[in-house]
Amino acid sequence: MITGHNTITIGDVGCLVQFEDNFFQDTFDLYLAEYRAWGFCRDVSPQIAITVKDGFIPQPTAANRNLFYQALQYDTVAATMLLDSSTSRGEIGFSIGQGDAFTIVRITELIESFICNAYIFYFALHEIGTFIHACGVDDGNKGYIFAGPSGYGKSTIGKLSFPREILCDEMVLLKKDHVAGRTVFGTPYVGESKGLNRGVRCRGIYFIEQSTENVLLPISRMSAAITLIKEGIMGNFLSLEGVRNIVSYGTFLPLVLDLLAGIPCYRLRFKKDNSFWRLIHGNEDLTD
Repeated sequence: MITGHNTITIGDVGCLVQFEDNFFQDTFDLYLAEYRAWGFCRDVSPQIAITVKDGFIPQPTAANRNLFYQALQYDTVAATMLLDSSTSRGEIGFSIGQGDAFTIVRITELIESFICNAYIFYFALHEIGTFIHACGVDDGNKGYIFAGPSGYGKSTIGKLSFPREILCDEMVLLKKDHVAGRTVFGTPYVGESKGLNRGVRCRGIYFIEQSTENVLLPISRMSAAITLIKEGIMGNFLSLEGVRNIVSYGTFLPLVLDLLAGIPCYRLRFKKDNSFWRLIHGNEDLTD
């Protein structure tokens, strides 16, 4: 029996998280306090629905290309997820061994991971967007994406960009909007900053690398798309068993190329001060 629910909203897409027989409901509700503070728990009509329950979910025996099944072992916690990608409806089941002080942390992180995967499927299959391993910055209602692997300086970019607002310093959403533009949204999947549930028109994407000087090098849309597909979030997702039966590289590449249409893409080597912003704005003055 469903005993409670929460709604998470990312990029104006709602995910209903339901709890069966009170399993983990109160604890996850406490975890969502930051989501609420950042604006990611809005009461909207959900497009995705996930039920969290106690117990193992068996792998389907019948072949169905729409079904995604994943099983994970996180120390003493075993988790299974079954998602019907055609309806964006799924279940997360947990089997807990010997509990300890970190059990609730493991369960929470696994729920968050499964919800993230459900969003990736939804955005990809509806051909409207993708998550990017990046820091997103709102500079006067213009959105900038600074992408790079862990350790390349995404959180540093965020700190150096003050007083501009940081949408998120770890993972952002690039999504089509209703007027044929591209919007960058903050997500609750953060590094050292908070997240903001806000979207602004994307002005540029910068693949970052820390350096002793500021250098800006334009790159092609294809080069940018391939880099984004290979990078952390989507690269790891597309490598999961069963994902490519639903979302293949061949179907995902055209989506990313479409998302990047009209967005300038660059490689940015930057010094550890805010002078890289003068380089970005100076380049915009020359190219606009």
